[in-house]
Amino acid sequence: MPSLRKRSRSGKRTTWDIRYQVNGKSRVYTIGETDRRTAERIYRDFCDLLAAGRLDKLPFRPLEGFQKVDLDKSGNEGLTEKSSSRILSDLFAHAAEYSKHNKSPKTSERESTAFQRLLEGIGDIPLVDLSVEVLEKYKAQRLKAVSKSTVNIEIRMLNSAIHQAAEQGWTGLPTRGFKLLRQIDKEPPKWLSREQIKTLLATATGDYRRFIEFCLNTGCRRNEVLEMRWENIDLTRCQLVVIGKMGKRRTIPINNDLSKMLQEWPGKHLGLLFTKFNPNQISMAFKRIREQAGLPSGISVHSLRATFASHLIEQGVDIYTVSRLLGHSSVTVTEKHYLALDPAHARVAVGTLRLTGPPGDEQVD
Repeated sequence: MPSLRKRSRSGKRTTWDIRYQVNGKSRVYTIGETDRRTAERIYRDFCDLLAAGRLDKLPFRPLEGFQKVDLDKSGNEGLTEKSSSRILSDLFAHAAEYSKHNKSPKTSERESTAFQRLLEGIGDIPLVDLSVEVLEKYKAQRLKAVSKSTVNIEIRMLNSAIHQAAEQGWTGLPTRGFKLLRQIDKEPPKWLSREQIKTLLATATGDYRRFIEFCLNTGCRRNEVLEMRWENIDLTRCQLVVIGKMGKRRTIPINNDLSKMLQEWPGKHLGLLFTKFNPNQISMAFKRIREQAGLPSGISVHSLRATFASHLIEQGVDIYTVSRLLGHSSVTVTEKHYLALDPAHARVAVGTLRLTGPPGDEQVD
């Protein structure tokens, strides 16, 4: 849908232009200096001509310096317009192309949704007009409908799109990333005790039990397990390869319990490990099993991953090894939840510290 834009510059005249797309190519036409009512009339005529495919009858000339935008795969070559002509939808088109070639379909879809929300809230403005003031207004309006976390996800994706475009040589971009909203850290995932694990496994059956056991013995994310293929499992060398976020690969050893389960796996050992489930089915099934087992409501599928990490730490495995096994981007991510994952272990560690009392009065819980 074309958009009518008012262009006002301090100390200069006010003009109007129309921004639209044809075959995925962004274009801008100027109406020139006029009043709002006349601009809106010309805009309506423009929309009628565009719908009829008769833009050759336009009653106004192209704005000087603005030409059609033809984004290629690099987002750089083939751009013939001046940097000031680029608009927000151009930035998102460039980011979407990059995402399609470098990120998973799920991530690309999530980014596309965020970009659409940003366009709806900010408008398809020139990138040179993208300012802190504009973003602050967007944040305030968006918070009326969604949480801080959702707004921050959208701002992160905008910042990422700007960074990618800057690396491709785009000019006229904001020089610094936009600030995120402050928010309290999320509660770390709950984890299961050994008794709770026994109760959960006694309640689950069939492929659901196998899914739970696989998570507990590998620390894999839900989607990593659902995308696990037999060709990535090496029972001879007792290891498996996980394709994690952003396509990053990591190797996880297979322990005796998991090895036995995989060797006894029913059916042909080809293709996907779990062929009957999608992510939502797994989450809903886990909720039912958890309720049947009488476990706390805070326990989720992700708690299986936290349980893997917690029990490794409890047995003295160093945080760096745990971080690598979990596939975290850095050990800082693992450390963030270390105390919360295993409070009893932390209490023992802190209980050995004696700095202010008399010697021999250490307290260990």
